[in-house]
Amino acid sequence: MMRQFIAPLAALILSTGAAQAAPAMWKVSDGDSAIWLFGSVHLLPDWPEWRTGHLDKVMSKVDLVYFETDISLEAQLSITNLSYELGFSRDGRLLSEKIGPELTAQLREKAEEYGLPMPMLLTMEPWMAATTLSVGVVATQGYAPELGVETLLSQELPAERKGFLETPEQQLGFLAGGDMDEQIAMLRATLDTLDDASSDISAMVDAWLGGEPELLGTIFDAQMGGYGGGMVERLIDQRNHNWVEQIEAMLARNETALLVVGAAHLAGDVSVVKLLEERGFTSERVQ
Repeated sequence: MMRQFIAPLAALILSTGAAQAAPAMWKVSDGDSAIWLFGSVHLLPDWPEWRTGHLDKVMSKVDLVYFETDISLEAQLSITNLSYELGFSRDGRLLSEKIGPELTAQLREKAEEYGLPMPMLLTMEPWMAATTLSVGVVATQGYAPELGVETLLSQELPAERKGFLETPEQQLGFLAGGDMDEQIAMLRATLDTLDDASSDISAMVDAWLGGEPELLGTIFDAQMGGYGGGMVERLIDQRNHNWVEQIEAMLARNETALLVVGAAHLAGDVSVVKLLEERGFTSERVQ
């Protein structure tokens, strides 16, 4: 579910040729076992070619392929009721009463511009309205989760070779867990950056395809700059630390695994790779 909700996405104009595409991948080891980390993009259009022979080789030989969460239809259906419970107002107050007239006017303007139903948005909590705007823009530009990295790779694997770092309920909680001030800041930041999303995602996916994770991370951080520290801490830093604990356990039991996670989690000062290095593990960029 996080793959749908993480940042505004829009049109893509690729400047990186398919033959050059090689999204970043690392090998992390403790001396007698290793895991691989591959940075993904959760939603894509149908034209970029991102698969490489090296990724396919690693995927074929590991014991398990871990994804952020279970994205199967069954898993998504199981949390539909929770999405409504957390994402829609339960206190009888409209969104406009929570965000004030100025932000409501901005929301109405963008809803009309992108063809989203304002009456439905008004029944939502601020975080859900923000994510609905983002997903709505994505849909108009041809992006879809069924074209994303996780969906395509997951379809190729039997259930016994798949693992998950989080439950769908946990992922939803990272978004819905903020207080009202954090949620309103997320909505405001989404509205402020919606018109610039096209150039941002173009640059971000170019960086991903070109194997430039730090550039991707810089663009991603700028996108989320208005979200507030608490939201960023939950969505990125806290989750990275949680995953490192799990990876350490994988290495301790000599499990060979490929982890496919959002590329932004593998960039920056609190990246999964750097956190593992700080714990004494050896990392090697292999793609």
